[in-house]
This record gives sequence, structure tokens and C-alpha cells, in this order.
Amino acid sequence: MELFSLIKALKKPEPLKPSTRAREFQLTLQKHHLGDEIEVEGFLLLRQPAYAPKDAVYYMLSPLSPSDIRIKDGFTSFAVLKITDKSSLNPALSFKGGEYVRVRGTIEAYPYGTLRTINVREMEAGRYENYWLDYKEYALSRHEMERLFLETFYTDNYQLEIALLYSLFASPSIVGAPLGEGSIFSTLKDNEKAIKSLWSAMRYLLGLFPKELHLMSPRTSKKAFSYVDEDLDLDFKLFTPQGASIKYYSPENRRLLGKEIPASKWARPVLNERRAIFLAPKRYSNLKPNDPLAYLSETPFIPGKPIGYERNREFEQLIPNLIVTIHLAREQFKTFSPDDAVLRYFRRRFNDWLRKNRREYGEKFDALRLNGRVFETNMRFLLSMHLLGEMSRFEGRVSKSIVNNVLTINQDLVDTWINELSERELIKSIASYEKFVDTDKRGQVALSIFMDLEATSVDKIVDKQEFYEELVKYGFNSRDAGELIEKLIREGYLFEVSIGKLKLVVR
Repeated sequence: MELFSLIKALKKPEPLKPSTRAREFQLTLQKHHLGDEIEVEGFLLLRQPAYAPKDAVYYMLSPLSPSDIRIKDGFTSFAVLKITDKSSLNPALSFKGGEYVRVRGTIEAYPYGTLRTINVREMEAGRYENYWLDYKEYALSRHEMERLFLETFYTDNYQLEIALLYSLFASPSIVGAPLGEGSIFSTLKDNEKAIKSLWSAMRYLLGLFPKELHLMSPRTSKKAFSYVDEDLDLDFKLFTPQGASIKYYSPENRRLLGKEIPASKWARPVLNERRAIFLAPKRYSNLKPNDPLAYLSETPFIPGKPIGYERNREFEQLIPNLIVTIHLAREQFKTFSPDDAVLRYFRRRFNDWLRKNRREYGEKFDALRLNGRVFETNMRFLLSMHLLGEMSRFEGRVSKSIVNNVLTINQDLVDTWINELSERELIKSIASYEKFVDTDKRGQVALSIFMDLEATSVDKIVDKQEFYEELVKYGFNSRDAGELIEKLIREGYLFEVSIGKLKLVVR
């Protein structure tokens, strides 16, 4: 048994090829006899087959996407669709060449050649994700994915490298939180060579993904392209399917790398709403705590050196397998609830992490947590939960050990930002913080602790007893903790919305 497990571990995964899809589709058609009911999914080709009869409208159905159909892989397969006045066609269909559809009907022979015909009873828009979910056996293991990435991309920061892989999975949406499923992986550096290398690596990665998974401008997505099938002597006019529920984006050109948000204008609303996965290197002249890209990003890394990558044939062949794995993980983890046990545990650990950094860095850390700053507590808590979701999808489970990994990455980010920020920017941020918190030193600490609790609460209301216990954990004695709470209420920093429930007064 041990020998079998070892052989299985050493065996490299088999790539999912277009010809594999085509053969399986052909087998599905062949195992059905004439008159049998059949249900299949595929991409609609709005072109009549050769010698089409005149008794109906005839189109073709491909098991391959417009991206895959252009890969000359040795085997192709098509079905003929026969559409009559009895066919029920869903009004939601756009009838664009390349649209992903679900077809139900009966098998018939085609009068010419060996093609099979489906006499269409119903046709509706298909769920594009099924194109990948139907191939579970090609999914990669966590170790296989990690090995492929570490063999392809080279950097001096392991956390950066692995976070790039996490971001591809996106995060389950969090109940009650304003963030969507998408993610933003960013790298910021004042070195043009380093940023170009990062951009080049990310463009290489996304260039391997099929076009239907790319976030495209409205103009580009409407452009048609031609595909010629030499065996059938037909040319097809195709569009890139737009049905994918999550898409990927990296800046189209190097000029965008110097923008505050390195993205085209048409892409920014999508990214702000986190409806896409954004891989964004940015060149800056002066690193600032209120950098808008860093504020929005789960992982605003400041890399030490340029990132390198090597064209890896195995990596390129297994991209379809990676996409299968991503879609399976998204299907398994769709939503998170703040009431989940692991998320409640994460909130406690996150507050412990805040307390640790407040003690270690003092006002430097507090200054980076004001509204709009890179570590604004509420935003960073939500982004950290997002990172937790990405990791959970990657690992295939939700666990307390993943919480530790999230906080490790967070700590790496905090250490780097405090060390990389100029003295001038730090002094300016501290001055803003002191202006915001104009009470005595003990009151500043207590108010800061309350803001942490409030920021990690979905409804922004903090239990008075929880606040008291957190002050005692920090080091206040029981009497002082109680007096500080009453003082903050009395001086108008907090108000009691109901008995035992506190809320921060916005100033």
C-alpha cells in the first residue's frame, strides 16, 4: 500500500487537453441510439453544416470553447442542431457564435457524412462553469499547484509567491460584508525594472488563461473573430463567451503601472466592486499610507527584488487543470458567515494581532489604521477574511491553521510597510492620528482598542462587557477599565445605543 501511494505521489498529473473533451463528447453522441433522448452542453456555432436539408434551421454545436477550438490538438467533434418550429428556445439566448448553451432533444442521423443530429426540443443558456466542473478527475492537489508555481515564478518572498496563487481562487462572499467575490493582488515598488518584471510575470500567467476568463473592455468583448475548420471546409464567426461568473485582469500596458489605480477606466468600477480578480503591479514615486491600491488590496506587497519567471512547459500544459481546480473550489465554498466558528475564532485572533502590533509599534501602527490608510482596521479585517477565504478554497478546507497563515502574511505586510515608509510620511500620519485622538494617553489606548472591536464587528456595535474584558487583557486593572469606559461615554466618544451595547461617535 505504501509503494502504491509513493508511485501515485511521483506520478505527474495528466493535462486536460481539448482533444480529451472532444473525444468524450463524441463518445456521448455515439452511445445514444437513434431516437434516444439526449442532453448536452457546448458552444453554439451559427453556421450551417455542409449540405444542410431545407426542412429546418441547422446549426452546429462544439464541445470546445472558442479558446480551445483554435488549439490544433488532433481531434475535433461537432453535433448538428436541428431547430424546428417545435423547438423551445429560451429568450435569454443571445444567439452569438460561441455562446455556451444547454440542449435537450432526440438523436437523429445526419443525411450526409457521419455527423449526429440533435432534434432540439429545448435550448437555453448554459452555466459556463460546467465546462470545467465536468472534469473533476483532472483537478490538481494543493502540493501539485504549489510545486508548479514555485518552479515557474522566482522571488525573494515566499509569502508573495504563494499569495499570488491564493488570489486566483478569489474568496467566498461574506454574509453582511460589502465586498464581492473578487480579489486584488498588488505589488508596489519605486523601481521601474522590478515593477516591469512583476507585470511581465502576471501577463504571462493570465496569457495562459482562456480568453473567456479575461476581463475585457466592452469594445473588445464585442469583436468577432473567425475560425476555419479544414476538415469540414467551414469558417465560423465566433465571439468570446461572456458567461463566466469571475474573470481575471492585469493592466493591458505599462503606461497604466504609474496610475493611482493601475487599470483602464472601464475596469475600475468592476474592480472596486470586486467582481474580478485583479493582478496589479504599481510603480510609485512616493509610498504613502493612503495609497488607494494598497487600501483595496488583500496583499499590498512591497517586493525586495524583481520577480523572475521561466516559461514552464508543464505549467502551461496544466493551466486547464488549474482552472478545473479553481472552479471546483468555488463550487465547494460559495459563502462565509461571520457566525461560523472559524470566523469567530479569526476575529479573536485578529484582535490579538492588533494588540501585539500596537504594543510593538505604538503610534506608528495606530497611524496606519486611520480611515483610508493601508491598515484601516475595518477594511483590513474584511480583506483578511477575504484572504482567509482564498486560502480555504486553495486548501480545500476551513481550519484554524489557515488563520495562522493569514496573520503571518498580515504581519509580513505590516513589518514591511513600517520599514519602507519614509520618516516624513510616518510623522505626517502620526500627526493626523494625534489630531484625531485628542484625549489623554490612557484614553487614546482605550479608544483604539474599542475601534478595533468595532471594526471587526459586522453591525459596528460592541458589547460593553467585551470591551471591558479586552481592556483588562491589554493590562488595565478592573477599576481603571470600568472608569475609562464611563469617561469615553461621558466625553462623547462612545454612546450606549441600548443597555450594554456601545457604538463609536463619528467625529
